[in-house]
Amino acid sequence: MQRHAASGDLPRPGAHIHLIGVAGAGMRGLGLLLTEAGYQVSGCDRVGTLDLPELAAVGASLAVGHDPSHVERAALVIHTSALPADHPELLAAQRLGIPVLKRARALAALLNHRRLAAVAGTHGKTSITALAGLACTAAGLDPAVAVGGHVPMWSGFARVGAGDVAIVEADEYDRSFLELDPQLVLISSIEAEHLDTYGSVQDLEQAYRELALRALDRDGLVYCADDSGARRIGERLGGASYGFATEADYRVEVLHRAGRSQLCRLFAPGGELQFGLDVPGDHNAQNAAGALAVALRLVGPAGVGEGLPGVPPPHEAEVLSTSMLSTAFARFGGVDRRLQLLVDEAGTAVLDDYAHHPTEVAASLAALRSAYPNRRLIVVFQPHLFSRTQMFAAELAEALATADDALVLPVYPAREEPIPGVDSGLISAAAAGKVRLATEEEALFAAGSLQSPSAVVFMGAGDVTELAHRAAEERVDAVGG
Repeated sequence: MQRHAASGDLPRPGAHIHLIGVAGAGMRGLGLLLTEAGYQVSGCDRVGTLDLPELAAVGASLAVGHDPSHVERAALVIHTSALPADHPELLAAQRLGIPVLKRARALAALLNHRRLAAVAGTHGKTSITALAGLACTAAGLDPAVAVGGHVPMWSGFARVGAGDVAIVEADEYDRSFLELDPQLVLISSIEAEHLDTYGSVQDLEQAYRELALRALDRDGLVYCADDSGARRIGERLGGASYGFATEADYRVEVLHRAGRSQLCRLFAPGGELQFGLDVPGDHNAQNAAGALAVALRLVGPAGVGEGLPGVPPPHEAEVLSTSMLSTAFARFGGVDRRLQLLVDEAGTAVLDDYAHHPTEVAASLAALRSAYPNRRLIVVFQPHLFSRTQMFAAELAEALATADDALVLPVYPAREEPIPGVDSGLISAAAAGKVRLATEEEALFAAGSLQSPSAVVFMGAGDVTELAHRAAEERVDAVGG
């Protein structure tokens, strides 16, 4: 078995580390944490606008485009899993004898020595990681946090913290999360995903079990009682559960909804907690419950273990009896691209959302129905990956059909080559006329022609976000004109 990443995989602080693909979400957060740890950081990305203010502010050297000369003075080169093996900067590093690490191993090497909480799962891990970071901050733990989305409250993709606790979004793609050596693991959900890496759902679940086992005799496992995949692992290994299920150790209920906000109550082993949440949807209330479970299990001494699930760890009742966690999420408006409201002008709201799996699409649209109950709901969906479109065309069609109008863009290929016979038409065909194909310009025209009151969400994990921002700008211009 491959050893866990450790601090010895990194050069001494003060050394120069170069990041290939620095504009990626995971790399931006890593760059900030490396700078805080005392490293000189440089980075580059493909030709285009390289606007990374949080890294520029801490002195990182940034370059547009790729060139072998970028790595010449580096003590370490870090890259993402998606980078091709023949990338010119990788080849230059190998020729010069410069050590090379994938982003996942470098992050683990930087944080494995801390009291590490890993947030894993097919859905929700970005929001849960951010919320857990906020809750732990409110509890006085001053955590370091690495998240796969931009958190406006932190003006970046990471929170620099001086405390012993670290919280990371644990990505299952390419088995990246197995580089981590966490003391606490949260599993939000497990569905068929990244089978190009795993081959089968059984292999995928085995990887989650391997991750969870690392934490069992330490701070333990937290899992979502509402998800069958997470529950299978949690009930087998033993852990503390969270969610809406009546038997959940950390049970949440929604008391009241008003627009995008909701008031919730958490029933925990150590007591109850009422809290506000400024993001809509049951899935976000569920995410908040998981985040609070993580924070409450980290407020006590390290290594409480999971011998008695449902029994509160030390200090949980004391923390619940104060108001420190009740206001933790009061100003949290979500993570960018997670039901992000771009504009709401003259009765029309334009939103940007990252949902790309059928479960996520259905949850996001249900949340928007709740937030905008009296508006016409339109979704512009960009399928992500040919393989995912092939596997989930029928399920995506069913989820998209819950909107009043659904438009589907061409497939965003990302790292994949086209698959013969696989395109967005599979989704529209499965929807029996309830989902129609559209080009980007047709989608923009449809969004600009909406009659109030309405809400249009641009959805997907690809570059559909750029279309969302164009639609928002055009809406502002139209209203202003």
